Amino acid sequence: MSLMEQKLAKYNEGEAGTSIMLPQVEDAYDQFASQCLADGELDALTKQLIALGVSLYANNEISMQYHVQEALAQGASDRQIMEAVAVVAATAGGHALSQGVMQVGGALHAAGGNGTLFHGIEPDKLRSSHLQDYLQDTEFASDEGWEGMAIPGGTAVSPSY
Repeated sequence: MSLMEQKLAKYNEGEAGTSIMLPQVEDAYDQFASQCLADGELDALTKQLIALGVSLYANNEISMQYHVQEALAQGASDRQIMEAVAVVAATAGGHALSQGVMQVGGALHAAGGNGTLFHGIEPDKLRSSHLQDYLQDTEFASDEGWEGMAIPGGTAVSPSY
């Protein structure tokens, strides 16, 4: 039995415990999840690719395996699945970058860092409601090709937007 099969077996054992101890909760969840993943304004394949992305972002290996299988059952190609993975990487990477600049930069300043990396960023402005305007010169707002990607209400472009 592979490691993944062992993990799935252990998960299924735990899930069986839920159905014994809280059958009404499991039934309600199964009904809810089935409705959410069924065809609607978004087709079931698209919903499975979204669920795969959330599973990857949450680092939920069992859920990731399940949604890969379900996406394949809905007719997804290997390429479609890998494109969904790329979207997660782009979104999560942009989030890490923008939070790194704001949160880690603020933490470095608060800890009395030497300021060599963030010498031009004033911590009070990082926390201001006018952050998008402050960052306008530090992001790609005026770079060719980034038109239309501005943060709503401003001209700065966030790498995670």
